Amino acid sequence: MREISSRIELSPLQACWDGSGFTPGPPKDTSGAQRKRLFSSYADHITWSDPEQVTLAIAVFERMLRAYRNEVERYTGSGEETPQQKWAKELDRIRRDFEYDGYQITDSLRIRKAGERRPDHERADAELYTEALRVLRHARNQIERLPSTTRGKGEEDIRDVLLVALGAAFAGRCTAESLNGAGKTDLLLRIEDRNVLVGECKIWKGASKFHEAIDQLFGYLTRYDRFAVLPLFIHAAQPKPIVEKATQLLTNHPRCVSAAVPDDDGRQYSFVLRSPSSTPWDVEVALIPFVIS
Repeated sequence: MREISSRIELSPLQACWDGSGFTPGPPKDTSGAQRKRLFSSYADHITWSDPEQVTLAIAVFERMLRAYRNEVERYTGSGEETPQQKWAKELDRIRRDFEYDGYQITDSLRIRKAGERRPDHERADAELYTEALRVLRHARNQIERLPSTTRGKGEEDIRDVLLVALGAAFAGRCTAESLNGAGKTDLLLRIEDRNVLVGECKIWKGASKFHEAIDQLFGYLTRYDRFAVLPLFIHAAQPKPIVEKATQLLTNHPRCVSAAVPDDDGRQYSFVLRSPSSTPWDVEVALIPFVIS
């Protein structure tokens, strides 16, 4: 990871450590240029025998991997090799190094102990989340076919249409304006006493307001909430530039761990964002744009 640090621009590298819970000190390893010394100023003062500190360090390493991927894919590949193919080779090399220490790196650039598996209920929650997103996409498509359904209506009225769709699909187990975390979330799907979807609906009112919505969503999430959705209501004759801007804001958000390949056909855009907690956890966040008349 120290070698990788030399290939990341200084500002993104510093951002990987900011908010990590670690405080820099004099680097013990002073070899290398500024970026390697920055890495050492943090890494040389981590107690690697402390499981909690290792967990926090792994979170930093995941951010570094994402920043490094961005650097690799930024440049056009040579010959027939695309930037994505070049990154795939780099990732294979990094994975082999981590395997020596008993860790594996997933396609979404999460670092896990080899053989680590999610509990059965987490797999079930992931499947329910996927189904809930499918219901929301179909509701979106129907709303756009019948513009009179939402014409002239505000955010809460449009949200109630989604509440009806989710409630019908999940036997009334979706609620609105439900207390969770530090406030009331727009949509909450709770099944068997577990939250399988937390949703925050927003009308597009510009980049700054959308950025606030991302932070607002995290205020409603608790440690065991792993799945969220941002239904984005767009009043525009040409929605594509707004969708591109919104996805860019999520991709570039300082807490974004990974961004999936855009599903332009289904118009669903998936991300993994890390919570701002001192002991962070990852949350899958889906952006589903709605074109509202």
